[in-house]
Amino acid sequence: MKFTCPHCGEKTFSPLQKALAGSYRSVGKPCPKCGKKCCNGMGSIYFESIVSAIALIASLMVYFHFDSSQKQFSTLLIVAFILGSRVLNFLFRMFFGKLVAPIRRMQ
Repeated sequence: MKFTCPHCGEKTFSPLQKALAGSYRSVGKPCPKCGKKCCNGMGSIYFESIVSAIALIASLMVYFHFDSSQKQFSTLLIVAFILGSRVLNFLFRMFFGKLVAPIRRMQ
């Protein structure tokens, strides 16, 4: 499974390369064929914002719901929410968003 470069139109990006290309404001990763930089579009930023907000709200609910006798369990749950949101964001960038040209240019 390969993804299409927005510059040359060739399917050159693997899912892992696409996930590591960064978001719209990053510098991006170069296309193996044409060498121009590509990154994930605004869809990944929207998705990451929503998932991170949900993880934050769930973490705050856990923090305020459990008392000090269940501190270890609540800490584990908060860490699970944060790591889960990071994994979901990575998987979304890997398989769903589309590649675009970055808006940030290195000088």
